[in-house]
Amino acid sequence: MRSLLEAVPRPLLAGLAGLGLALALAVGPVLEAVEAQGSVAEARARLVRAQAAAARVPVPPPLVGADADALVAAFRARLEGLAAERAALLTEAEIQPDPARPALPRLRAAFRGTAEGLHGLVHALESEAPLMVIEEADLGVERPADPEIGRGTVMRLGLVVRGVLLPAKPEAGSSSP
Repeated sequence: MRSLLEAVPRPLLAGLAGLGLALALAVGPVLEAVEAQGSVAEARARLVRAQAAAARVPVPPPLVGADADALVAAFRARLEGLAAERAALLTEAEIQPDPARPALPRLRAAFRGTAEGLHGLVHALESEAPLMVIEEADLGVERPADPEIGRGTVMRLGLVVRGVLLPAKPEAGSSSP
């Protein structure tokens, strides 16, 4: 009895071997194409995330200073600029260190002005850069209106916000332990 291989003509065996070799060579590029398709899909997903991040409105930074004096100066300058644009007057601005959160001291300010002016000032503090989140606010009447002489109501506003003290940079020649 002849074996199965002896029964099959040699040219047919050579053809089958060549077909197997061609198939083995074709599988490599197909696998590479599948892998490339996955890489393209991953790159498209990264592109979509990058486009979404670029389309978002940037978050304005908070009020910062290198030290307490710089923070109070920036706070005062910001408040005076906002008050000058509105019917308001800055009467006091000071820093109150917070031992529980030394990098986030409390900043206290006091204003006088019209109700509209103080409202616009508070809105600007919370919506325009640098952002300030009001922790406490006290609004009251400083002087009531006098319609007989045409004098409007003068309001007073006291508020407390948080500032950010930047961490001290190590000196160039020193090394940390």
